[in-house]
Amino acid sequence: MSFAEPAIGCQLSPFLLVSINVPLEPPDQQYWQAAVGYVELGMFQDANDQLENIDPFNRAVPEVLAIRLAIYRGLKKWELMQQIAKRLREFQPDNVQWTISLAYATRRAFSIEVAMEILIDAEAKFPREAAIPYNLACYYWQLGEMETAKRYLKNAFEIDLNWRKAALDDEDLKPFWDSLRTTVE
Repeated sequence: MSFAEPAIGCQLSPFLLVSINVPLEPPDQQYWQAAVGYVELGMFQDANDQLENIDPFNRAVPEVLAIRLAIYRGLKKWELMQQIAKRLREFQPDNVQWTISLAYATRRAFSIEVAMEILIDAEAKFPREAAIPYNLACYYWQLGEMETAKRYLKNAFEIDLNWRKAALDDEDLKPFWDSLRTTVE
């Protein structure tokens, strides 16, 4: 098993786990699996305790760091989440999930503007990843730049129509949908 975070929205959706080989041997593999289970249950401190049992040499492998990222997100430790996301992005630069996680944590630890810079820099590298324009739409909306937000949201929908459902439920975009309702009424 390995951990992968879905690239959904201004508000990250729950972390998902997918199957691949984990490069850990017992007992570290069992500690990792227990941590995964605790994350899935929302028991983030217990998950962290399990990761602390892993041999210190193995704590830096991406699969362990990915669980640590989920733990810090759950505990709302944004600066720590940001550090882990940076490290994961260095290890796996072609995995857009780590860039999105970095922007998510940066938004909460520092500012929307700094998070936007991360995503704007990533646009050229990941032109077919709808999560990037989607998140940028959310950020621009929060800053009151509605026309730019609409352009980015349209771009996200053109890349992947499935983002329309996420957009309807996204708290960051709620004022946008409310403004459309008042325009129609």
